[in-house]
Amino acid sequence: MPPGSRQAVHVESGFGYGAIGADIHVFGDGTPLYLLELWRVPRTPEPNWLLESPSRMLNARYEVADFTGREEDLAQLHQWRDSRPRLAARWLYGPGGQGKTRLAAEFAARSADQGWTVITATHGPGTVHPPPGSQDLRLRHARGVLLIVDYADRWPLTHLTWLFSNALLHRPGMPTRILLLARTGDTWPAVRATLANHEASTSTHQLAPLSSDGSEQRAEMYDAARSSFATFYGIADPSDIPPPAPLDHEDFGLTLAVHMAALVAVDARATGSRLPSDMAGLTIYLLDREHLHWARLHGDGTHELNPAERTYRTSPQVMNQVVFAAALTGAVPAPTGAATLRDLGLAHDAPQLLADHGVCYPPANPTIPTVLEPLYPDRLAEDFLALTLPGHTADYPAAPWAPATAETVLTAETVQTAEAAHTARTWDPTGNVPTVGEAAPRPTSPAPSPP
Repeated sequence: MPPGSRQAVHVESGFGYGAIGADIHVFGDGTPLYLLELWRVPRTPEPNWLLESPSRMLNARYEVADFTGREEDLAQLHQWRDSRPRLAARWLYGPGGQGKTRLAAEFAARSADQGWTVITATHGPGTVHPPPGSQDLRLRHARGVLLIVDYADRWPLTHLTWLFSNALLHRPGMPTRILLLARTGDTWPAVRATLANHEASTSTHQLAPLSSDGSEQRAEMYDAARSSFATFYGIADPSDIPPPAPLDHEDFGLTLAVHMAALVAVDARATGSRLPSDMAGLTIYLLDREHLHWARLHGDGTHELNPAERTYRTSPQVMNQVVFAAALTGAVPAPTGAATLRDLGLAHDAPQLLADHGVCYPPANPTIPTVLEPLYPDRLAEDFLALTLPGHTADYPAAPWAPATAETVLTAETVQTAEAAHTARTWDPTGNVPTVGEAAPRPTSPAPSPP
């Protein structure tokens, strides 16, 4: 586009999306394979909204807990970014809850402060619609471009191949880095072979468990998270709030586990609740708070002066099933969400159910009108799925409808992509918790052949 030109995106119906300074790859029906957006500083939610459902503070996109404990990993990323190759890609992987997203966000923020243009790539078909307007991705005076791809192991290889061919990544003389986040290294060899076609330097970075060898890494992370959470509860000095269990236990090798321990400890102190003593108890404590939130929103209409004026109408029992379904589908367009509820026999109240679910779990990106936003963090959603399914011995009520709901959602025609099968695997808190499988990807329309 010539200097001084202006791009206008005009939409008669459906959606519109434009990108200046980058390619757009779409299906035959115009749905983008992926969305490119400039990285933005995350917004800070209202404290009262966070306190309604404490697990919201664990969502990495809100960055409630101060970054700490991964300085060595961060230094390695900086060293990789500043290395000599013009084009380099790194596969950053570790189990859910290990801190990949938060580490990448900190790396993105520091890179942006140091003059890099930071862009995120979100896999698009079947799950999201583009935000209106366009993204100006021209690299004015940029020191380099850093592209961050979350859930990279869930992308079909052909879609990653198209992404890697984007002109944005191939500007002569422009240092370019691609950071791909994944849970395992299983799909990396095929991705690496694709990157070889672009003569890209490639490397992996496995995010190791937090050290338990006396390095104080876990204790420092707990203290930092405890102080961050205590601020929202109005606790001026939380230093006398101990961990609910010894942090050197193997369960606390995950960043999320340490943050959960800090959050539950602070919440229990603020509410006068009994503090659980193990990892399964921490999970159940937070899920109980979800149920309490649904119950408070629903209230008791029989004791209201004007029940007809209520806006939130979904009972906690029904919301439990909707949240379960959302943990499997992930965020989807409204018609897909309504179809999912119809498949579950809930079609008679679908608009009300989707609206009420959106009160509890609003879209991650307000500019993208999706429904059925899942419970976060992912690991907590996976625990919720496993504990809701029958077959475990944990002190949490299994739901008799859960197996049929899971089968319906994962085999329905409305589940169209790997992202729609939101949950890949489940942490086992009891040794006897079933895992939930992942549906095979089904794109909305045939993808273009890779370049």
